[in-house]
Amino acid sequence: MSHHTPLDRPLVIAHRTTMGHAPENTLLGIRTALDMDCDGVELDVRLCADAVPVLIHDDDLSRTTDASGRVAEATLDSLAAVDAGRGQPVPTLRDALALIDARMLCIVELKVTPGDDVAALCDAVLTDIAEADAIAWTWLWSFDSDTVIELARRAPHGRRIAHLCLSPTPDIWQIAAQYRLDGIAMHGSGLTAEHVAACRAHAMAAFVWTVNEPSDIERCVALGATGVVGDYPERIQAVLDHR
Repeated sequence: MSHHTPLDRPLVIAHRTTMGHAPENTLLGIRTALDMDCDGVELDVRLCADAVPVLIHDDDLSRTTDASGRVAEATLDSLAAVDAGRGQPVPTLRDALALIDARMLCIVELKVTPGDDVAALCDAVLTDIAEADAIAWTWLWSFDSDTVIELARRAPHGRRIAHLCLSPTPDIWQIAAQYRLDGIAMHGSGLTAEHVAACRAHAMAAFVWTVNEPSDIERCVALGATGVVGDYPERIQAVLDHR
């Protein structure tokens, strides 16, 4: 795995397991990111009916698979039998970590729908990461402040946590300072020189998501983003190679 320093060259991170080239949140998507020599892969997790973290973005199966119904009510067995694209099942986080096996960074975005048991999700994710001995090569991200705080309270030493947002608000900066977060992950359009400077002042990474247009990638790189998340990693790599 390539280890870049933040000021040297931004990390190239495949969004939703290389969504531009493979079905999102699948092992095929992770293999694609590995084949493309990405620095990391981003994936979404929720708890299924068996309280096991599985890779899926929505709280419902209908957009990304040939099944329907709520993920929270779907068993592991049923998820192994659905088609999430190109014959791919809905994998578990354990499956994903075993496949990555420290060959690149794994960014785990914890997806939360109102009513979800945040503590149970955090516990399950942290348990899977601990059992895979993956704390050194994973990041934990969430848009949900309660989830970010819960992770910061529970995660072991050496963990890396970032708060996802469109653009960091005073509340998010406050949480980042209070809980010693390791990064902010903001939308590409929300990245400013000021945000990058504030992140650096607090020894935090400044990630941007989901940046697909070369001109936008160029802007984020020029502003000093620590890592760029995109559906088409080769476009980010091309901008970096050109520089």
